[in-house]
Amino acid sequence: MAAEQQPERRKRWQEKNVLVAGVLAYLIPGAGHLYQGRVFKAVPYFVCILGTFFGGMKLGEGAVVYHAPTNKWGISLNYLAQVCVGAPALPAIRQTQRAKAPSNRPLYELSQPLTAPFTGRLVTTGGANEAPGGKLDGEIRLQTVSTGVIPETTGTFTGTLDGQPVEFQLAGGFLLDRPIGAGFGRHLESSIVRQPDQHPHESLSIRGSIPRAFTDAYCAPPDEETIQDLNRRLGKVYDLAVAFTMIAGLLNILAIWDAIEGPAYGFGDEPAPGDPPTPGDGSKPGSPSVA
Repeated sequence: MAAEQQPERRKRWQEKNVLVAGVLAYLIPGAGHLYQGRVFKAVPYFVCILGTFFGGMKLGEGAVVYHAPTNKWGISLNYLAQVCVGAPALPAIRQTQRAKAPSNRPLYELSQPLTAPFTGRLVTTGGANEAPGGKLDGEIRLQTVSTGVIPETTGTFTGTLDGQPVEFQLAGGFLLDRPIGAGFGRHLESSIVRQPDQHPHESLSIRGSIPRAFTDAYCAPPDEETIQDLNRRLGKVYDLAVAFTMIAGLLNILAIWDAIEGPAYGFGDEPAPGDPPTPGDGSKPGSPSVA
């Protein structure tokens, strides 16, 4: 009588829904493998892919992942790779819509008083010459008041100039960058009230940045001026930051494929003790195992 054939035993990862595993693997690198019980793969995918992605974001000062269509397909090649990393890159689509809103524009006056940390430079302007001065760190307080026909923005800067305590009275020449934009610093500049001993052809101003809200900065598209400034200051480091975020997305494609199509090797993928040999492993039923 022929021996009764045992049913093939399914591996642990095969018991899970493939579609669910693929969607989870896309949204959060490693989540699909965790759902399948393959922790040994889930942790390295999560750490390595997201570490590469956010490391690139850090190098590029938060202005490297954005959705700015530049061709007839309606998507940039950079973002096409970056969005494959899943949920961390998806907000860029919404941020592009918010950045294009008419209300998202530079401000030349304030609707309410502003108090914020400020980091920047003292700038001296005389005729056609402009020279950056010392480094400023401190707090800025501004408000727009009506002084006749034209509203004027006035206030104070209190902090340090190259480590020495200073306080400047501010008035006129006010500009604040649009609220939604790339980078976690929001550009601000304002003129300093003229001092009695100041040269008649010389004017002083402060230029720097105040913090931009995380929800307004994360994955928001930069304007051309911001990109030029980043390339000037960071050079090749900015290109490397973009490359890191793209590589993270491409790596996650492999992780998604592994979750959907099944693994080659990894914890939870090996045959359980007593399982019949699988075709193609070079062994035959009943043959002795090799240590």
